[in-house]
Amino acid sequence: MENTTKKYGKLLSFTPLACYSLWTAYFFIINNGPAPFTSLEDHIRIVTATIESYTSLFITLAIACTIHAAILLYFTVHLARIKKMAAGEKIAWMIFLSTFGAFALPVFWYQELRHEPTYIDVYPDIA
Repeated sequence: MENTTKKYGKLLSFTPLACYSLWTAYFFIINNGPAPFTSLEDHIRIVTATIESYTSLFITLAIACTIHAAILLYFTVHLARIKKMAAGEKIAWMIFLSTFGAFALPVFWYQELRHEPTYIDVYPDIA
């Protein structure tokens, strides 16, 4: 792994989780905090606030998903290029990353990238 990738790998792995957390906080701010559903009026207020802010909620969620997809693709390509890792282990990591999403990226960084040497033997491309 290159020095820049190793240096920013931790930041990259926590970025999608932070983006989704910010989106959730934004959603709660729009709805004036997590309100208990005690009456029908509370439900109608939350639905109305969500409908009024639908465009901004959709755009911010789309940005978070795009960032997550780009980082997931980057880590998947990195996995595919490693020569010394067994094919079954690569597939298991790819399934884990794609199944558990933003929660799997920090685990992948902690288990694999953190202990990876600075220079590893990789394939020149994934074709």
